[in-house]
Amino acid sequence: MQPRPEVDAMTLYSPGQSLEDARRQSGREQMIKLASNESLWGPSPRALEAVRKALDHMQYYPAVQPPGLVQALARQVGVDDRQIVVGNGADEILRLAAAAFAGPGDEVVYPTPSFSAYRHSALLAGAEPREVRLAVDGANDLDAILASVTTRTRVVYLCSPNNPTGTPFSPELWDRYLAHIPDTVLTVVDGAYWEFQDAPRPDYRAAIQAGRPIIWVRTFSKLYALAGYRVGWAVAPVDVTAALKKVREPFSLNALGAIAAEASLEDDQYFSRIRAETLAARQYLIEKLDEAHIRHFPSASNFVTFSAGDDHRVAERLLAEGFVVRPTASFGLPGWIRVTVAPLPIMEHFINTLLSLL
Repeated sequence: MQPRPEVDAMTLYSPGQSLEDARRQSGREQMIKLASNESLWGPSPRALEAVRKALDHMQYYPAVQPPGLVQALARQVGVDDRQIVVGNGADEILRLAAAAFAGPGDEVVYPTPSFSAYRHSALLAGAEPREVRLAVDGANDLDAILASVTTRTRVVYLCSPNNPTGTPFSPELWDRYLAHIPDTVLTVVDGAYWEFQDAPRPDYRAAIQAGRPIIWVRTFSKLYALAGYRVGWAVAPVDVTAALKKVREPFSLNALGAIAAEASLEDDQYFSRIRAETLAARQYLIEKLDEAHIRHFPSASNFVTFSAGDDHRVAERLLAEGFVVRPTASFGLPGWIRVTVAPLPIMEHFINTLLSLL
């Protein structure tokens, strides 16, 4: 039996290599995974304790939109509760945007190289995907994206900082984009790495509060280290979140994920420290790459992507030394390697190993 043509046109998602596979391939027991932008600092102790206390109550269905988590997120952003939607990772919300607002005959515009979920979401909705190349610095080229919008465009995906380059676009470019994008187009901003951006950041909330058709998507997988719990969320105007909730599976967010996420939001001191240590370790890695004259994108995320020539060969050699990294050819960016920023002692060990191989 043949699938739909749109499904036939998809490619399987290519995840970062798991630790189990890396151990089997390398023959080493001790491996450090720097391939998937997970936090090696780990979750908040408060989140882990909250999950342990909840384990005896897993016979019940979770809340469709957990009120404690929704209210905490609304307070953090400064919006009405109805403007928040939570889901099974940011991936689900990205997919819901196309499912709710695009269909056959419509176009979905997105940057490339970037996260594969944008193309998948467009194809699942039956819409036509339209790719726009990144700017030379690795950021989304907002002017080129605007030039690609037609009367058939229903959804535009943006990613800032972009994955896999780590480069953000500036508030000035965002303001120019807002001045020209029609209100008939839904803009979905993937802000998975928002917390790690230390330069001036666009004010997405202000545009949303003004009623512009924007979805600002966030995740608990990166800074909050809850990748295995699958918790994503988004801010949007009420009419947009209402549409997303209609096409969302009722119980897609599991109860333990919601509990861990809500507890994480109460631990500001822990995550302020983790963020500061991440930025310091990122700066160290960038400085060492600069000293070695290794090209890299100007990262504002919790990873750095650098030029590696034969990226798969370099990744294999790093694997043999105990490091799992991510060649970015599967993103459409051959010849580069993406490495997650980890605690400083790991970064020191990694860069010394890398330089000895190169």
